[in-house]
Amino acid sequence: MSVFFVTLLGLLMTKLTTSTVKISRVMTKDLITVLLDGTVEEAVKKMIDYDVECLPVVDSKGVLHGLVTFRDIIIKVVYPQTKTRESKVEKIMSKNLVTCNLDSTVLDVVKIMKNKHLRRIPIVNAKNKLVGLVTDFDLALFGWEFM
Repeated sequence: MSVFFVTLLGLLMTKLTTSTVKISRVMTKDLITVLLDGTVEEAVKKMIDYDVECLPVVDSKGVLHGLVTFRDIIIKVVYPQTKTRESKVEKIMSKNLVTCNLDSTVLDVVKIMKNKHLRRIPIVNAKNKLVGLVTDFDLALFGWEFM
């Protein structure tokens, strides 16, 4: 066999074996979140302070209710010139979330992200409590390409 085919076979074997890896090995666990009744101003401050583009929105028990992104803030608050000190993240967050659980494999998550054109997926437990977040960047670091 040529070097090309040996290399290609090696890459395919790596992808096949990594497809069974549980998403809990890839996800970000120590998340910066914002509370459901938090203000947009608080969300923006956290995004700037922690250099993140997305914050999971949780209640006081850690149950996931939505995601608020930099884009949500620009489109729903900044562009229409809404007051960030008075606006609540609950009003602007994405609510119809696609989530995965800890038993999902990397391959499961990659398929969902590609099919639904998502850049991030929250990982929740059986009680919908947020336990992690997987981004396209996390998966790229793991070896999956998205474009």
